[in-house]
Amino acid sequence: MKPAFDRTSAEDALKAGHADLIAFARSFLANPDLVERMRTNEVLNAVDMATFYTPDPKGYTDYPTRAA
Repeated sequence: MKPAFDRTSAEDALKAGHADLIAFARSFLANPDLVERMRTNEVLNAVDMATFYTPDPKGYTDYPTRAA
C-alpha cells in the first residue's frame, strides 16, 4: 500500500499552502525511525496492514530500522 503522501508530495502540499500539517500515521508504524529516514531521503519500509490490530507482536516490534 502506498501512503497518501511521501516526503516530496508532503513538502509540495505544504509549500503550495494546500495543507498546514501532514500526518504519516501508517508510515510511522512501519518505520520507527521515520523522521530520520525522511531527513536523509531513505527508502521507507512497506506498510503491512495485515499486522494492524492483531494480538501478535508481528508488525509492532519487528520493522527494521535504518542501517547506521
